[in-house]
Amino acid sequence: MLQNRKKKRIALQLAFGASVLVILVTLSTFVAAADDCGKNAELWFPADGTALDSGVSVQEITPPSVCQGGTIEITITVDNMSCGPTTNSQGDPAEFDLMIYYDQYDSAHLIDTLHVPGLDGCEHITHTFTWSTSGIEPGTHSILAWADPHNTVVELNETNNKYTMPTQIIVYPYAPVIDATKTYSDMNGGDVKPDDTIQYTVVITNNGCADQTDNAGHEFSDALPAGLYATGAANASSGTAAVDGETIYWDGVIASGDSVTITFVAKVDSDVEDGQEICNQGHVHWDSNADGTNDADEPTDDPSTAIDDDPTCFTVKISDEPALVGTIDAPTLSEWAQITMSILIVLSFAAMLIARRKENGAS
Repeated sequence: MLQNRKKKRIALQLAFGASVLVILVTLSTFVAAADDCGKNAELWFPADGTALDSGVSVQEITPPSVCQGGTIEITITVDNMSCGPTTNSQGDPAEFDLMIYYDQYDSAHLIDTLHVPGLDGCEHITHTFTWSTSGIEPGTHSILAWADPHNTVVELNETNNKYTMPTQIIVYPYAPVIDATKTYSDMNGGDVKPDDTIQYTVVITNNGCADQTDNAGHEFSDALPAGLYATGAANASSGTAAVDGETIYWDGVIASGDSVTITFVAKVDSDVEDGQEICNQGHVHWDSNADGTNDADEPTDDPSTAIDDDPTCFTVKISDEPALVGTIDAPTLSEWAQITMSILIVLSFAAMLIARRKENGAS
C-alpha cells in the first residue's frame, strides 16, 4: 500500500516537471520569435525629433553657414523600423554603408562613408560626420544621405533609403561682402530750409569672410548734388575721410564682420525753392574676390524705405502758409477819378446835413 502511494507521488512529480519543461520550451520559442519575427529589415531616416524605441532621431547640420574652408558637422540617424534584423539574400546577418553627399549622389560629391555592422529589429544608429568645405564652390548646397547604397541588406521597402537634409548649407566665398546705409539729420531742427546745415551719416559694413583692404583708389566717394555744398567737415571711425571740392572721400580697411562710420556736413543753398527734393547717394568701391583690386560698386541705401539701394532724399519746406495764387490789379486813372468824385459827393452831402441840423437847432 505504501509503495503504491510512493509510485503515484513520483508519477505526479514527473508529470509536473514535464509540464514545466513544455512551458519553458514554449516561452523560449516565443522569445526567439520576438527577437526574429521572420521579416526583412527596413532602413529609413526618421524626421528630426522623432521618438524611436531606444531614443530620438537627430537630423542636424551645424552651423548652417560657413566661410569657404570652414567645418560643418552633419548628424544623421538611420533606423530599422522592422522587427527583423539586417540580413542578406542568404538570410545571414548583413552589414551596410551609410554615405553622405552634397548636391548629387556621385563620387565627386561624396563627403564621407560610415560602415555600419548591422542593425537588429527596431534599433537605430546616430552618427556625426565632419565636413571641411575647403575647395567647395561658394553658394547654397544640399546634404544627401544614402543608407545601404550597395543593396547588401534585403528590405521590406527598398525605395526609402535616400534622404535630403531639411537644412541647406551656405558656403560664403573668402572675400569681402559690402553693405552701406546713409541717413541725414537737419542740425537746425524741424523742416529743411534754405541755409540749413545737414549732417550725413554713412555706415559701411563688411559681412564677408575676408577683410576689405585699403586698395588703390578710394573705398568710398560721395559727390554732393545741386542744392548742397560741402563745408569741409568730414570724420570717420577708422581710416581717413576727406573733402575735395563738393566730393567726400574715404580710404581705409574694413575687417571681416566689422564696419566703419563716416560723417560729413553740408549746407543747403540759400536759393533753393520751396518743395524742392534733394537726393544724395554715395558709392563704396570694394574688392569682390579678394585679389587686391576694388572691382565692385555698392551704392548707399536709405534704411527708412523698403527700396534697396535707393538714394537718401529730403524736401525743402520754406513756409507753412500756402502760397498766394494770382495777382491784384491796381485801378486805372479814370477809375481813380471816379473813386475821388464819389468820395467828394459823399462828403458834400454829409456837410449839407450837418448845416441843416444847426439851423434847425438855432430856430
